[in-house]
Amino acid sequence: MTSLNILVLGAAYGLLPAVRICLAGHRVTLVCRDQEQAQISDHGASVTLLRRGGQIEKRLHVPARRGLAAEGVLGLTGTEVSPKGFDLVLLAMGEPQYAAPEVTALVQRIGEAGLPVISLMNAPPPPFLRRLSTFDVAELEPAYRSWEAWQAIDPERITAASPDAQAVRLDPGRPNDLTVTLTSNFKVAPFARPAHQEMLETLARDVSAYRVEGAPLPVRILSHRAVHVPLAKWPMLIAGNCRCLRPDGTIVTIREAVHTDLEESRALYDWTLDVVLGAGAERDDLVPFEPYAKAALALTRPSSFAKAIGAGAPAVERVDKMVQRTAQALGLDATPGLDALVGQVDAVLATRNG
Repeated sequence: MTSLNILVLGAAYGLLPAVRICLAGHRVTLVCRDQEQAQISDHGASVTLLRRGGQIEKRLHVPARRGLAAEGVLGLTGTEVSPKGFDLVLLAMGEPQYAAPEVTALVQRIGEAGLPVISLMNAPPPPFLRRLSTFDVAELEPAYRSWEAWQAIDPERITAASPDAQAVRLDPGRPNDLTVTLTSNFKVAPFARPAHQEMLETLARDVSAYRVEGAPLPVRILSHRAVHVPLAKWPMLIAGNCRCLRPDGTIVTIREAVHTDLEESRALYDWTLDVVLGAGAERDDLVPFEPYAKAALALTRPSSFAKAIGAGAPAVERVDKMVQRTAQALGLDATPGLDALVGQVDAVLATRNG
């Protein structure tokens, strides 16, 4: 097996692919805060996979150390890391985090190094969206906090996944422990260049081949044929995650957001499907509302989007505004439900940012 040297940005959600890839035999170095490095290096990185009913399916663990990765040992570093020597980069931070000057500088170094990049973000970076070529991506600039950072990435060197797996830190004081509450797979759109695609397929094959007591594990990395597959999550985010923030400011679970008024959720979901289809996706690559609504019954926590706003965050991933602006760029009719949500979030964040 050819071992890849992979850099993962972000130790919250990023701990999940980092552990899965490390166990599959590749070297993984995680970019994270100093406090996270201390905790993870002392205790190792642990990921707990839950079944749909909440029972534990598997616990995964890898040792970790400060510095670059070694075979079977997760590496931990800060944003000062040099991209030289890495084969591939995974982006697993929330989009606003890339606006921090030190993170922007790291992304710019990654772009200058010409490394292939896989985004695991809910908000696909602009250079990936430019590969779709069905609308003017510049019209989406107001939806991004870190627009400047993304200009360093060559669209031909970036792809993106539909990050359907749900993962949380149940104890914020233990950043080395991640619990996966919905064990879906990462469906990754194809790279534009064959050499980069070959790396993706190697990674997908090796992660899928890893077994525990002879049994395969969920949360695989899948090489998908459709470049639009990351947009398949947009209807789910708009109908569920974003609506965990209610008009009165209260926070509800994803399950409540979807099932309190199922027909309203269906209408918003189907409208967002039309936006994704207008961006060039094929209907066969998208998830209809009924299977999503059924899966949402198991999503008994609020979304990170709503929790961050409720906790006073000055910025969040604005998938709501991204979908709204994409619809406008495509010349599609607006929908009052989404416009009201975007206006609500705009007002809250404007207050916090002066």
